[in-house]
Amino acid sequence: MHYNPQIDPIYLRGTNGAGVILIHGFTGTPDSVRPVANALEKAGFTVLAPLLAGHGTTPEALSHTRWPDWYRSVQKATMELHEQCPKIFVAGLSLGALLTLKLAIDYPQSIAAIGCLATPLTLHPWPSKLLPLVQHSPLKFFFKYQKKFGVDIKDPLAKENFWNYNLMPLASIASLVELQKEIQVTLAKVHTPTLLMHSRHDSTAPYDSMNRVASRISSATTETVTLENSYHVITLDYEKELVAGKVTEFFKRFL
Repeated sequence: MHYNPQIDPIYLRGTNGAGVILIHGFTGTPDSVRPVANALEKAGFTVLAPLLAGHGTTPEALSHTRWPDWYRSVQKATMELHEQCPKIFVAGLSLGALLTLKLAIDYPQSIAAIGCLATPLTLHPWPSKLLPLVQHSPLKFFFKYQKKFGVDIKDPLAKENFWNYNLMPLASIASLVELQKEIQVTLAKVHTPTLLMHSRHDSTAPYDSMNRVASRISSATTETVTLENSYHVITLDYEKELVAGKVTEFFKRFL
């Protein structure tokens, strides 16, 4: 089978006995978290970045999936990595950050620390207000996809090389909103050490998401980092080295 580095899962074998699951965002692929994966491997971690169900193929394939399907992709990867590494860390970007929080809620004993990058605790108003109207009316048979108006990356080179769908299935966005609601009401169940990073200029996930997560979780160790020279996809943008370095440094503290 032909290997496509922009789409396929990432697996990097480390030396320190600890493993990290890295989770990409909605409509993206594992390649979007590669700079973080490389930094973690350099520090000795074994890294597995799975491809979420429905991603990396076509928007039509994505339209047949919902958040429990994406979550199962992550659970499966976590179990696979756990067979090799007794200690597991998890970090995710955007949708990946929500799935990271879900893992920390469901498996509190199994995860040593988490990194939530550009967490979309809510979306900007239009999806949350308009989606329910479309989903619960005959409109859903006519409006199946929302065109992406652009990629939320400041660095033009990174933006040009970013692989993602340019159409977003409304049914899948609606499912993402359902996951947000589930996470919002269960955040207090997060007791895992947590690193939160967010750009002040994120136009996909509101910047105040970071402090809202920080104030609601029950972790004894919570750190927040504000980025000033990136947009939403902070793992690939101008401050990608800072992001990769902070995640690596944070996880090393809990080895």
